[in-house]
Amino acid sequence: MRIHHEQVTVISKSLDGVRKHGLSYRLRASRSGLSLVLVMFTLSMSLVLTYSFIQTQSILTQISENGSKRDLAMNAARAGMTDALNRMNSLDWAGVRDQYQRTFQSDSDGSSTYTVSFAASGNTLDSVLELEVHSLGVWTSATNNNMRSEYQITAKVKLVPRLAGRTILPGDSADANDSIPNAGHFDLITQYALFAERGSNSLILDPCDRIDGNLWLDDRLNMYDDPAWSSSIRSTFMQDLGNRFVTFPAGSTNVSDATVHYPHPIAGNITFYETPSSSVRNDLSNLKVSWSTTDQALTIPSPDYSHFSTYRLYAGGPEYQAVALGSSLYNVTLGPTPDNPLGIFYRSGSLYVYDNVIVQGTLVSTSRITFSGKGIYITAFNWKGMDGTPIIADSDLWPRIPTLVADKIDFERETQTTIEGAVVCHDDLDGGGGSVAYPDASDIQFTGTATVSSIEQPHSIVSLRENQFLGNLTADGNYAIWLSTSGSGNTGTTGTWYPIVGIDNQNQQLTIRGEINHVAPTGYRIRLHKQELSQIRGPVCAERFNFRRLNEWVLSSSLWNNRAYFWDLENQLRVILGYSLIGFSEWLEIPLNYPGWDSYYQQYGLNLEPTLHIQHLVDHEYRWEPPLFQPYDGGEANADYSGYRWSLIDWSESP
Repeated sequence: MRIHHEQVTVISKSLDGVRKHGLSYRLRASRSGLSLVLVMFTLSMSLVLTYSFIQTQSILTQISENGSKRDLAMNAARAGMTDALNRMNSLDWAGVRDQYQRTFQSDSDGSSTYTVSFAASGNTLDSVLELEVHSLGVWTSATNNNMRSEYQITAKVKLVPRLAGRTILPGDSADANDSIPNAGHFDLITQYALFAERGSNSLILDPCDRIDGNLWLDDRLNMYDDPAWSSSIRSTFMQDLGNRFVTFPAGSTNVSDATVHYPHPIAGNITFYETPSSSVRNDLSNLKVSWSTTDQALTIPSPDYSHFSTYRLYAGGPEYQAVALGSSLYNVTLGPTPDNPLGIFYRSGSLYVYDNVIVQGTLVSTSRITFSGKGIYITAFNWKGMDGTPIIADSDLWPRIPTLVADKIDFERETQTTIEGAVVCHDDLDGGGGSVAYPDASDIQFTGTATVSSIEQPHSIVSLRENQFLGNLTADGNYAIWLSTSGSGNTGTTGTWYPIVGIDNQNQQLTIRGEINHVAPTGYRIRLHKQELSQIRGPVCAERFNFRRLNEWVLSSSLWNNRAYFWDLENQLRVILGYSLIGFSEWLEIPLNYPGWDSYYQQYGLNLEPTLHIQHLVDHEYRWEPPLFQPYDGGEANADYSGYRWSLIDWSESP
């Protein structure tokens, strides 16, 4: 009989059975544990994947939120740039110092703002009208200020001033003009070649002085009183000038219709504020000069030199500093720079200008400017590059500030100075005189026709139309070329002397110092350059003028009587011989009429070739002082055209 206990006992006693059945037990236990591990591993992996999924979803959510916040910052930056550009094209723009911040959007999560600022752009002269406009958009969390997103937009724009005379395009109006109005009567004053504000002797004029253009004189014109000649000889001389250099159209004897030729002393009409005396009227009649009176008293605006020492090109634009000068200039060339784009050179006190000074810009002195040296040339900057190409749009229409601004101005007798542009003198201007002096060089003389084009100041290129051998000329200023030009008003053919500073024999071209453009062929003469010569090519205003004569014209009364006697004697012989009569002024020019006299007279005679010459032949737009521009205010009628106009030239964005 078998019982269960025995089976268990047998199992416990059987070694093989124990081994077998024990192994079977352990295998079953191991498989059961592995299953548990697999289940746990599966659960773990499931948890990891679930966590990773949750984490990924969190990151994606965060990225989405960050992108959303960046978009808010970007939209704020773009809104700021739109606001800035609209503001710059309106009367609300306060200029480069205008920096402001505005809220673009705000909610419970946070707020987005934009900050706008302006800065000068570039470091070249042709970039001085450019500005960088910056708009920074920022989103900031409402709960944590450290949580923020930024977006930056930078636009580069260039001011496009609307100038009188420009081409009017669609969307523009001829009434819109950004040029800043001039102070007082300056616009009227610059219409005259010479404006004398004060009376007594408003203008003293002597032999070898010439003015091309109209004059405005407060009171007396004092002419040709320095030579110690009798009143009858003086009258004879002035009558001869009128007969010799003034012509009338057929059928007219009205002096207002006349054409006045070089070197007549006054080639223009004179406007008097005070009616001239009978003696002055008689002089003008002898000279055949047209004149009239006015009841409009014009005055030179009061000076404010601080507007030149620190200035802006346009209202609201970057600020510039004039270059401070010492008491004198010698052997130097000065010009505009990006830090001083108008080329203003400022002297607090008196300034003496000596040899070899070239200024492309404006000389300002709070006291007196005295020109004493040779080879002096001053001109206001014309905004052209080396080849004459404008570095700004409409450079020919671009307004210029005066070339000289001073309390007093004096051109010493021995100076050799040329000024191109407007001259403003708040007191008296004196000058001229000297003597007819030429350099020690070969006496070369050429004539012909030429065309001329200006390049970078202070130079122009003359192209000769006839072949000349130029090998004997020198480019050191010892030679000059006379270029014939047409006058304005009743001024006939005139011209001026330009020193030759460059020679191209192969291409038959000369480089001259001076700004002139003459597309049509014009007459020229080349000869030795006068060493004592003062020239102003532009309108000049002062309280009073005293232009001196050459020293050689100051002869004793007996010598003048001697000159008149021999002139009359020659005309008597001409009548007998059947020759035409010769005028007194023409007779005085002939060196052969001075036997036994000083060598000067035997070489040059007494002629009226000017050693002081003022010309106002080119109409430029002049501004009384900087700035040159301000935003146009069209009022209600032209409100759409108010403000400046800007051209977009670059745009960049960065998160």
